[in-house]
Amino acid sequence: MGNWELSEIGGGRRGEEESEKAMQSVVLSKRGIDLWRSMPAVDLDISEFLSITRRSSQYCCKDVWGKMENFSTNLLMRHRAPRLDAFRLRIGSIMIDWSRNSFFFSIATEYCPMELEIRLNRLDWSVLYQLPKLVSCHLKRFVLSGVSLEHSFAEHLHSGCPALEDLVLWGCDTEFCGLQSETLKNLVIRSCTSRVADILVIRAPSPASLRLDLLYNTHKNGVLLDTEKFLVKASISLASDQLSQRGEAILLGSLFSVTSLELGGFNAMAILDKEFDKSPAFDNLRTLALNWCFHSKRDVNKFKALGRLLQKSPNLEKLTLQTFWLVI
Repeated sequence: MGNWELSEIGGGRRGEEESEKAMQSVVLSKRGIDLWRSMPAVDLDISEFLSITRRSSQYCCKDVWGKMENFSTNLLMRHRAPRLDAFRLRIGSIMIDWSRNSFFFSIATEYCPMELEIRLNRLDWSVLYQLPKLVSCHLKRFVLSGVSLEHSFAEHLHSGCPALEDLVLWGCDTEFCGLQSETLKNLVIRSCTSRVADILVIRAPSPASLRLDLLYNTHKNGVLLDTEKFLVKASISLASDQLSQRGEAILLGSLFSVTSLELGGFNAMAILDKEFDKSPAFDNLRTLALNWCFHSKRDVNKFKALGRLLQKSPNLEKLTLQTFWLVI
C-alpha cells in the first residue's frame, strides 16, 4: 500500500468533505481502522486542519494544533507496525506552537521512520524551533526546513543516524561547521543561514550528488568537500560576492572528481586565483553548465577564466553557458 493521505479518501470536493468529517470526529469504520493500522506513512499537513476551522482571521492557532494533535494521537494508537516508512509534518502560514511541535517530533522518532520530514514556516526569522537530539538506526532520508540546528546537530547526525543516505536542509539556521557521514549519498543545503561557521567542511566517503545554494554572508571563507569516491553530480549556486576569491577557488577545486557540474554566481577572478592552480584536473567532468558566472568589468578576465576552466576539463563533452554575455 502506498502513501495514503487524508485528501485521498474520496475524489474532488466530496473527498475533501469526507476527510474533514473524519478528522473532526476521529470515528473510523472497521475498514478504515484496518487500513490505518497497516499504513506505511503518516503525512500531516496543517492546511488540512485549517480548512476545518474555516480559516479565521486569527488562524485559530490553538484550535488547529489541538485538532491535529488529537487526530495524530488517535491515529497512532491504532497503528500495529513497530515503525513507519515515513513521517512528514508540514506547517504552513500559521504561528507555531513550540510545545506541540515537540510532541510531533517525539511521536515521529518513537516510530523509527526511514524517512523523516519536518517543514516549518519562518514567519519570525528571529525565533526558530530548536531541533531535539535525534537517534535513529533506521533513518535513511531526513528533510528539515525552518528549524535551528546547533553545533551538536552534526555530531548527533554522525553518531545517531548510521544509515542516513539523504539529507536536505532548507531555510535552516545552522551553527555547525562540518558534516560527516559514512553513508551519505545525497546532500542538499539551500538558503540556510549561519552566524557562526565561516567555513563548512563536508566529509562523506561516497556521495552521489551535492547541491549548495548559499546565501550572502554565509560560510564566507568557503566550503570544502572531502570525499574518497567520485561525485556524480553537483550544483553550486553563490550569492554575489558571497565568498572570497580564494574561498570560491577552494570550493571549486574540491569538486574535481565530479561528472556533471552546474555553477552559478562564480567570480572570474576565483578561477584565475593561484589557489585554483593547486586543484587537480577535472578528468571525470563530462557536462558543465555555467549560469551567471564570470561576470567582470573586463571581458578579457571572463574569457581567461572560461579558458582556464576548460583546460582543467580535458574530457568535457557538453558545455552550457547561460547569461554569460551580460554586460556589466
